[in-house]
Amino acid sequence: MVEKGSEQLAEDLVTLTLPSPLVQMEAQFKRTAIIGVGLIGGSIGLRMKQMEYGGHIVGHDRLDVLDEAISRGAIDEGAGDLAQALLMSDLVVLATPADETLHLLPTVLRNAKPGAIVTDTAPTKTEIVELARSVSDAKGVYIGGHPLAGSNRQGIANADANLFDSAYWLLTPTKQTPEAERESLAWWVRMMGSYPLVLEAPLHDRLVAMTTHVPFVIALALSRWAAQRSADEPMLQKIATGNFQTLTSLAALPYEMWNPVVETNRDQIAAAMADFLDVLGDSIRRLQEGDLPEVWQEAHLFQKKLARERPGDWDANCDVVVTASDRPGSIAKIAGLLAAAEINIRDIGVLYVRERKGGTLRVGLETRGDARRALELLVEHGFSARLKE
Repeated sequence: MVEKGSEQLAEDLVTLTLPSPLVQMEAQFKRTAIIGVGLIGGSIGLRMKQMEYGGHIVGHDRLDVLDEAISRGAIDEGAGDLAQALLMSDLVVLATPADETLHLLPTVLRNAKPGAIVTDTAPTKTEIVELARSVSDAKGVYIGGHPLAGSNRQGIANADANLFDSAYWLLTPTKQTPEAERESLAWWVRMMGSYPLVLEAPLHDRLVAMTTHVPFVIALALSRWAAQRSADEPMLQKIATGNFQTLTSLAALPYEMWNPVVETNRDQIAAAMADFLDVLGDSIRRLQEGDLPEVWQEAHLFQKKLARERPGDWDANCDVVVTASDRPGSIAKIAGLLAAAEINIRDIGVLYVRERKGGTLRVGLETRGDARRALELLVEHGFSARLKE
């Protein structure tokens, strides 16, 4: 009886053993098409290759971009013809600007392999989702996507396999989206190193208007204000560094990056700006009445909440703030010290920059224990560092 029970148990264990998510992904997505192999599309390809995805990746873009993507190992094959890229692809990723996504999506949905999952990376969603729903003869299943990751440096030359690590990846399925396809795409996002969050498209656009697009318009207004005033105050341009540059850095990016976003989310941006102006007006009134400490308290408490708001299951309060001098290799030295001590860096962000003097960095770590070890190590090697509150 015991032997028979053991044999039965062994059979049950074999039955319960599940393949790894990567194996499951390869089985479902044997062929992946990336439409637009720039920073985002190239990074997707590099990430899939980094995790040893065994399927085939085909890219569609200009021929020079495809040649570089192949040389960097982001794709296996380049296709100058869109139909060739879509042929037999189980997953199609439109990594193109919002206006180009709107132009290509109907064609992609009509010519995709039947049942293929079609997603995108555009930073606005409502107009794109509505367009997808209007394609009555679609063969592919569209699920909107938006990774909250990027870089000021665009193009395949700046693609990075780790671009999406520990970032939120917003998904905007509709009530008609089959659950199996939604779950498959969510697993794929996890394999990208990101955390999927499901939102309805209008909510997505309201939130990104508040958190990304309004700051861009404010950066434009601040820079424009300073530019106009500098005609009468020429020294203003010289001292508009530090906090001013940090707050207005979005205005330094090419407008070509922003135009498709603004054009597809204009109403939400305008509504959010109007709401912000009410709060700004109240802040001005409180300043005049001497109540600015109350404004600071409300803002400060929210900033502390932001510091604790981490994708996935990150530990809270495990950041180290470190001052790095403006010398070649300063950041590399910090990263090298932590790597040698086997302390994994989640991400690095710039909190403050002083021209020709260096800057203050936020180094995100996995645990509070790692943060304490990193702090001791950095101080030991002469860096000014502290735990971020």
